[in-house]
Amino acid sequence: MLTQDKTLAHVVEEEEALEGFFHKLSNINGYKAAIIMTYTGGMLAAHSADPSVDLMVVGKTFNDIFRSAHDASEKIGMQCCHETTIKTPNGIVIMRCPGVNSMVHFHVLAIFANDGNYALAKMEIEKMIPQILKHLLQQ
Repeated sequence: MLTQDKTLAHVVEEEEALEGFFHKLSNINGYKAAIIMTYTGGMLAAHSADPSVDLMVVGKTFNDIFRSAHDASEKIGMQCCHETTIKTPNGIVIMRCPGVNSMVHFHVLAIFANDGNYALAKMEIEKMIPQILKHLLQQ
């Protein structure tokens, strides 16, 4: 969203900086797409190596699932989840956040082929979270 303090050029620069976080993920076997979004589902940055992945639909759909997982885990006394993984016959969706009480609550979503190296992807996402948080706090 543009404000008096943010020009269109600044928004584009910010998105490009966030897209830099996708580089390591995109080199992992089976990578299809990744999205960084606000807690409410606003897309901050996205990247896809698979043109069949509709990032807007995928982002909004899985963000809603992740938010529901936050609520469900809290309802049973386990606190809000930081990660949810959905494994299907055709792929794996990994959703991760820094936690609902983080100074900036955002979600990272990554999609991999079923035979992709999602264990390595989870480790890379874990490393990305504090870096993305630091970047967003500087904005």
